[in-house]
Amino acid sequence: MAKRKKKNQTTLISLLVVLVLLAGFYVWYLNRDKFGASSQEESGTNSNSDLVIDTMDPELVNKIHFKNEKADMTFVLEDDTWVYTEDKLRPIKQNYVQNMISLVDEIKADRLVNEKPEDIKQFGLETPFAYIEAYQSDGKRVAISIGNKVTGGQGYYAMVEGREPVYIFPTIYGTYLSYSDANMTQVEHGPNIESNDIYHLEVLQKDGDDFELIYDPDSVYHIAGTPFLSWAILKPYEEVYSAESSKVSDLLANYSNFNFLSCIEYDSKDFAGYGLEEPRASVFIEYYEQYTEELDEPETDPDTGEEITTRTVTEEKSFRLFIGDTDDNGDYYVRKDGDNAVYTMNDTIVDKMLNIDTFSILSTFVNIYNIETVNKIDIEIEGKPYSMEITKKTVTNEEGEEEEEKTYYYNGDVVEEDVFKKVYQAMIGAKLDSQLNKEVSVDGLEPVLTLSYHVEGISEPFTTSYYPYDESFYLIDSGQTIRFVADRRKIDKIIDAIKEFKYED
Repeated sequence: MAKRKKKNQTTLISLLVVLVLLAGFYVWYLNRDKFGASSQEESGTNSNSDLVIDTMDPELVNKIHFKNEKADMTFVLEDDTWVYTEDKLRPIKQNYVQNMISLVDEIKADRLVNEKPEDIKQFGLETPFAYIEAYQSDGKRVAISIGNKVTGGQGYYAMVEGREPVYIFPTIYGTYLSYSDANMTQVEHGPNIESNDIYHLEVLQKDGDDFELIYDPDSVYHIAGTPFLSWAILKPYEEVYSAESSKVSDLLANYSNFNFLSCIEYDSKDFAGYGLEEPRASVFIEYYEQYTEELDEPETDPDTGEEITTRTVTEEKSFRLFIGDTDDNGDYYVRKDGDNAVYTMNDTIVDKMLNIDTFSILSTFVNIYNIETVNKIDIEIEGKPYSMEITKKTVTNEEGEEEEEKTYYYNGDVVEEDVFKKVYQAMIGAKLDSQLNKEVSVDGLEPVLTLSYHVEGISEPFTTSYYPYDESFYLIDSGQTIRFVADRRKIDKIIDAIKEFKYED
């Protein structure tokens, strides 16, 4: 009985000890932030994300001064716009100044490193990498020095003027105070152009081939027998050639982006320093721009009877960009025509504009005249003449309506339309296969095939001859510089089709 009583007393004491420990833990848990803060202040090394050092009222901030190795600039607020005190006409990126203001709105440290440092040099604060001071209209001022980046961690060592401690500030302080002088200038980009609105492109190069391309639906520059040959290449060749529309579309996509990286000088007095006094190249674009405007008085659509209150206006626009040297990053210095500002532009974008493979956009068809416009084709194969002709006359049909009647001839004999058109299709299928890299002459050579197309409304025929070149190709001579060759096998197949007057695919 005595033994049981002693055991109960021991159990009771154990329970009381556990209860006391639990009560102590509970009190510590409720006050852990307070205890932690005290410990933090004593050691100066523990994390504290709520360490607010000072604040400013962003509505009252009216002056900002910042500097780093690439800038030393002061901005003041005038008529709700931040201006650069050294040059008030210079356009300043307003959002960049606002980014700096956000740094002093609530100056908050991630960590207190040292309350009373004996040597601030170890933190990079003797010669800070960046500095900012902000002023309020009521006279309040704060200044922050940013030192080294924390090794192996996030943030920068920093000090607030008038306070001894060294803190770790968030990485954003280093980001927003790393802007260069050039970064602070507002960039005015070139136009954003829809590639399918471009109708004229010219690229001139100081040390390379010039290039020029123009939309030519009316065949002002060349005879375009079909709608997809309505682009004319005026340069780099001495003669005009047709371009293929789908390939032109791919090329023009390179000229829709004229976004600049930065403004180096907004009012340069010395273009030579950027290679822009005598540019290495220029890009000139003519394009259409459409916009909608309100009518002074509503009109009625004659087809639908609906009321019309707006109309679409199309204007012809142009833009020229001069391209100079490259900077240390390989990006190009550029200047808009009529503007003294010097910008940088991404090298990849510029290179695409300048490096044009003209042959890749050529229409590879040698002669592709619409059969509806052709009257006659004079042909010579190894000295022997052949002819194909289409005659047209107006007749009255059984219903009393006038219509055009066509008759097809081969060597003076009437032939079936289907056969004639199949042979004609083979003839206009002749293509450029590749471009020669040297000048050649056909002096002393006899052509294996000559085709002369007589086109309605054109006094002289369009003549092309094919001359022997090597085992794989024939030279193409259309009365211009001989620079292209055709696949020998394909031309031989055309010759056979004409001689036999039949064509099998």
